[in-house]
Amino acid sequence: MNPRVAAPADEAPTDIVVTGSRIARPTLDSPIPVTTLTAADVTRTGSIVLGDVLNTMPSLRSTYSQSNSTQYIGTSGVNFLDLRGLGVVRTLVLVNGRRHITSSAGDFLVDVNTIPTDLVDRIDIVTGGSSAVYGSDAMAGVVNFVLKRNFDGASLNAQTGISSRGGRGTQRLSGTFGKNFADGRGNIAVNLEYNNSDMVTYADRDDLTGAFSGRNQFQLVDNPGLDNTIPDRRFLTGVHSYGYDNGGNFIAYNGSGVRSCGGGAPAGCLPNGYPRIYGFNPNGSLYEYNYGTDFRPAGSNNNQGGSGATLNDRGTLDPSLKRYVANVLGHFDVSEGFKPFFEAKFVRVEAFSQGQPTFGQGGEQGGPDADPSTYLGSGVPIFFDNAYLQPGAAATIRAALPAGSEFFRLNRNNNDLGTRDEFDRRDTYRIVAGFEGTFNTDWKYDVSVNYGEFHSNSRFYNNRIESRFQKAADAVRNGAGQIVCRVNQVTVTDAACVPINLFGNGAPSQAALNYINTTSTSRAKATEFDVNANLVGDSSQLFELPGGPVRFAIGGEYRRETAFQAYDDVIKGGDTFFNAIADFNPPSFEVKEAYGELELPLLKDLPFVHELTINGAGRVADYKGSTGTVFAYNAGAIYAPIRDVKFRVNYSKSVRAPSLGDLYSSNSQNFDLLNDPCDANFINKGKATRAANCAAAGVPANFVNDVARAGSTEYLSGGNPNLTAEESRSWTVGAIFQPRYVPGLSFTVDWYDVKISNVINPVDAQTILDACYDGASLDNQFCKLINPRQANGLFARPALLQSVVNFAALDARGIDVDLAYNRSFGGSNKVALRFVGTYVDTRTDYPYLDNPSQPDRVKGELGDPIYKFTFSADYTHSNFTLGYQLRYIGRQSITDWESQHETYGVAPLDPYYADVEYYPSVFYHAIRATVDVNKTFRFYGGVDNLTDKKPPYGILGTSLGQSVYDNIGRFMYIGASVKL
Repeated sequence: MNPRVAAPADEAPTDIVVTGSRIARPTLDSPIPVTTLTAADVTRTGSIVLGDVLNTMPSLRSTYSQSNSTQYIGTSGVNFLDLRGLGVVRTLVLVNGRRHITSSAGDFLVDVNTIPTDLVDRIDIVTGGSSAVYGSDAMAGVVNFVLKRNFDGASLNAQTGISSRGGRGTQRLSGTFGKNFADGRGNIAVNLEYNNSDMVTYADRDDLTGAFSGRNQFQLVDNPGLDNTIPDRRFLTGVHSYGYDNGGNFIAYNGSGVRSCGGGAPAGCLPNGYPRIYGFNPNGSLYEYNYGTDFRPAGSNNNQGGSGATLNDRGTLDPSLKRYVANVLGHFDVSEGFKPFFEAKFVRVEAFSQGQPTFGQGGEQGGPDADPSTYLGSGVPIFFDNAYLQPGAAATIRAALPAGSEFFRLNRNNNDLGTRDEFDRRDTYRIVAGFEGTFNTDWKYDVSVNYGEFHSNSRFYNNRIESRFQKAADAVRNGAGQIVCRVNQVTVTDAACVPINLFGNGAPSQAALNYINTTSTSRAKATEFDVNANLVGDSSQLFELPGGPVRFAIGGEYRRETAFQAYDDVIKGGDTFFNAIADFNPPSFEVKEAYGELELPLLKDLPFVHELTINGAGRVADYKGSTGTVFAYNAGAIYAPIRDVKFRVNYSKSVRAPSLGDLYSSNSQNFDLLNDPCDANFINKGKATRAANCAAAGVPANFVNDVARAGSTEYLSGGNPNLTAEESRSWTVGAIFQPRYVPGLSFTVDWYDVKISNVINPVDAQTILDACYDGASLDNQFCKLINPRQANGLFARPALLQSVVNFAALDARGIDVDLAYNRSFGGSNKVALRFVGTYVDTRTDYPYLDNPSQPDRVKGELGDPIYKFTFSADYTHSNFTLGYQLRYIGRQSITDWESQHETYGVAPLDPYYADVEYYPSVFYHAIRATVDVNKTFRFYGGVDNLTDKKPPYGILGTSLGQSVYDNIGRFMYIGASVKL
C-alpha cells in the first residue's frame, strides 16, 4: 500500500494531478491531506465488491455496504461512500476528476459498483471541503477514482471464493484489452467484468441470527419505569416474540392493549395478571403457549425459551449481487495541442434480497361494541362464524373474551404468505468526450462533455393487496355449505375472491395466495449533462517568484440533472402492505460555475526554508431555484524547513446544494416503530419538561400507548422546496516526514476539523416526537409537525409529517495517520508495510431545531468507533509474496452514548439501560499469498477474517452502523491472472 509510487526506470515521470487540486503535484506535496490507494491495495482481499473494501478504510463509515443495503426500499446491493460519517450526500465521488451519474434518482450519489475494478489505477481520498475545486457536495471530502490510460496488451483475471460455512459464494471474471497505434499517438482499450455474489439469508446462519433457536439480543428484563438500580436489559439468547406467530395466535387481551387482560374474562388471565396466549397448530387446532421466561412484566412482548416467532427465520444478511461492466476508452493525439479522447461505459447491477413477510398484531379486541376495522400491521379480525375456525378453538377463545364478543384478533407472522422479496436492476450509461492539449510550451487545457443516464427497475414480490386480504380472511359458508368470502355469501360481488385459511403455518392455499398477493414494480430514471473546461499553467515564461513560477488553474462548469421515479398504480393507491408512494417528477437541477486556483511558491532552498508555498482557490456557483448564488473558497500553505519534513495547513469553505429529492419528494406514507414520549415507559427518559408537556397535550397520567408498542406507527414523509445550501468550514493541519536516513519511509499525520452548518437533513419521526415533548413548551416547530392526538391519547393517523429542513450543525474532528515503509534488500527480497489509522476526537450532531447549541454525541456509538486502523505487511521473495492484513475497530456504545455515560456535563439519561456498556473492540486478520509463475501467469489465494470473528452481541450487520462488523465470517478465495 504505497502512498507514493515512483515511475519505473524505463518510463518518463508524468505529472500527478492529485485530487483536491487541478494543479499537478505529487500526493506527499499536497497542502490537503490525501490518502492514496493503488489497485493492488483494493484487490488484496477476497471481496469482489469495491465499495465494501473501501468501507474498511478508517476515514470511511460503512453507512451503505452490501450487508446493510437492504435496510431501505430500492437500495439493495448499493455501495455509497461516507467520509467521517458526515453522510453519503456530503462525500463527492469522482472518476478522473469528473462527476459521475448518480445511482439514486433525485440524489447525487455514485454507487461504487459502477466503477470498473480492473481499470482503477489509484483511488485518492481527500479530507476536508473541496467545493472550491470541484463544486457542491464535497463537504466531508472527495473520493476520486483515477483510471488507467494507454493500456496495451491483454489482462485476464478469474477469482472464486466461499465462506467456511459454505455460503456467500463469489465469482469474478474480467478482461482488459488495449492497443496502442499510430506510433503510440493513439490508444483504445476495452474492459469487461462480471461479478457474482450469492445471497446469505438469516436462515443460513442460525448461530448468528437465531432464525430457529431464538434471537440473540439485549432483552428488556426489568421495567424501566421502576426507580431502581437493576439494569433494564441483559444480553440473552433464545428470544421469541409473543405477539407474532408463524401459524397465528390469539392473545386474550381486553381493549386495544396486547399486554392487558383487565376487565376481560377471568379465563383469559394468567396468575401474573397478563393475558393467556393460544397458538394454532398446522392442523388448525389450538394450544396454549409455553411462556418460557415471561418478560411482559418488564414491558416487553418477548420471552426466552417459550413459544412464538423468532422473526428472524426470514430475511437477508447479504443480498445476491451480479455486475456486468463494459468500458471503452480511447484517445488520439493529433498534435500536442489537440488530443481528442473519450470514455464510455455500460454497467448493469442486479441485486436480489429476501425480505420479511407481512405481519399483523394488535388492534381493538372483539368486545360487544368493538370496531373490527384494521390498520396496516394490525391483527386480523376473525369472526366466530369463520368457516376455517375449528369449534373447539372458537369455544376456548370465546371463554377468554368478554361476553358478547363477536370477533377476535389473530396475530400472525405470515411466512407462508410469501416473503416480500426485492429484485433491483440498475443500468448506468456514461460517455465522456472531449479534447485536451498543451500550448505556450507548458500550459495545459481540457474541455469535456459528460453525459450519463441511470435507469432502475425494481420488482417487489408478495406485496399483499390489503382490500383483497381483508375479504379473503373473512371466510364463511354460503347456503350450499361451500366456503366462500363473506362478500360472496349471498350475492357474488367479487367472483375472483378466494377465501384464505390463516389457522396454522402452511394452511393458506396457493389459490388464495395468488388472489391476495401481487408483484409490485417501480421504475426510475436520472440524467446528468456536464460541460467542463479547465486551463492550467504557470508564469515561467513571464516571471518567477523566489520559490519558482506562479502556477494557476481556471475553469468553468455547467451541470444539469433530472430525475423521475414512479411506483405502480396499486402502490400509489395505497392498497398494499407497502407505503403509499406518489410519483417523483421534480423540475431539473441546474448550476453554472466558475473557479480559479493559484499557487505561489514564495521561497525555496534557503536555510530553514527548503520550501514555502501558499495556495488558494475560489468558486462561484449560480443554482437554479432557492439555493441561488453561493461561494466556496480555500487557502493553504506548505512549509518545509528541511527536505525531510513538511508542514501543511488548509482552510476551506464548502457548500452543498439541496438535491432534487431534498427539495421535491412528494408526501408519501411511511411507517416505523416509534416510542411515544408520553408513554409510561418513556415519560421519565427525556428532559425535565416532558411530563408537563404531555399533560398539556391532554395525555393522561400513566398512559400506555399499546398500539405504538405493538406495531408500526403511520406518518407522512416529504420534501421541502424552500431549502438553502449547507455550508462547511474545515481546517486541516499536518506534517509529512520522509527522512533521508531511512529510505522508503514516509509518515503523515493530519488534524482535521470539519463543521457543517445549515444542515439539510430529514428530521426522523422519533426525533420529532422527542423534541416536541422535550421542548420548553409545546410551542415549538416540532410540535407543529405532529397531528393532534385522538381523545384516548393515541396517535392520530397519520401521526405526523416528517420532512427535511436546514437545521443545526454537524461537527467532526480527529487525527489521521498514514505510515508507509517500502524496502528492497538482498537482491530479490522486498518488504512493504503500511499503517493507516484514525482517532476521532469529536463527532457530534446538533439536531435540535429549537435548541441548536444542544449537542448529540455520535462519537463512540455503533458505527462510529473512536479508534480504527488497518495495518498491512507484504514480504516478497523472488516471485512469491506473502501478505498479512490487520484491521482494528474500537469499542462502541450499545445504545445512545448519552444514555449510559455522562455527556457534555449532563448525567446519564438512562444509566441502567443494560448491564453492558460497549460492544467490544475487534481485530480482523487476513492472509494472502501470490505466486508469479512468470511474466504471464499469476496465481493467488487467501483467507479473510481468519479467526472467523462474528459480530458481537447478536448484531446482524443489516442496519445502520452495524455493518462496521463482518457478518460473513471466515472467507477463502483463490484466483489467477494472465497478462499478455
